[in-house]
Amino acid sequence: MSTSIASKIVLITGANQGIGFAIAKSLSSKPDYHVLMGSRDAQRGIDAAKKLQEQGLHAEPITIDVTSDESIAKATQQVMNQFGRLDVLINNAGVSLKEDSISGLELRKIYQDTFAVNTFGAALTTESFIPLLKSSPTPRIVFMSSVLSSLTNEQKYPAYLPVYRSSKSALNMLMMHYASTYKDAGWKINASCPGYCATNLNAFAGMDTPDNGPLNAVRLATLGGDGETGTFFEQGGGDCLVDYEI
Repeated sequence: MSTSIASKIVLITGANQGIGFAIAKSLSSKPDYHVLMGSRDAQRGIDAAKKLQEQGLHAEPITIDVTSDESIAKATQQVMNQFGRLDVLINNAGVSLKEDSISGLELRKIYQDTFAVNTFGAALTTESFIPLLKSSPTPRIVFMSSVLSSLTNEQKYPAYLPVYRSSKSALNMLMMHYASTYKDAGWKINASCPGYCATNLNAFAGMDTPDNGPLNAVRLATLGGDGETGTFFEQGGGDCLVDYEI
């Protein structure tokens, strides 16, 4: 499978399963997109990419652990050497750890481990790839968030999962930072909630399938020049949950 230099190069973290895999499948089916399927485990990434390659889709694996500065740097260098730029970054890697009946030092570790992936990992990955995104004529960044992170819809959802929710709320502010920073340069940077899909993240308790999760993320990744930036939408492009002026 050959990759034209004219293809838009997409990196998706945590793409070997669940929502990330579904996003990769959708984008790699487009003839003008080539997807780098990020995976913390190299073999799992290879296996996931092979599934799409066997369907004739434009995808390949790349090893990246968003909790490791060394791994992020290696992945960045690999993309630089192979393509010289990055057109789309989708920060999808995330965790939701057990929070019930936890206190003290154990609770501290749950917060640290959750934020390490969901927030710090996305921040450091984005920072590392900013130079390659600057080499793209149409940079796009999508942060995979959650409707549970909304600060404006607190009456709609019960108070639970404070660790996971706060890590995603912080991720939303991170998105707003980058959207504001690069608005005048024409970058399109947004957050998307895939909905409550049955994935490994929630022990497959979700009510929807992962195949329905990538719809809005794919739309945000492929926005034209007149597309929005600095927004957070529910799955399917529903009402904006974070409506800031930038």
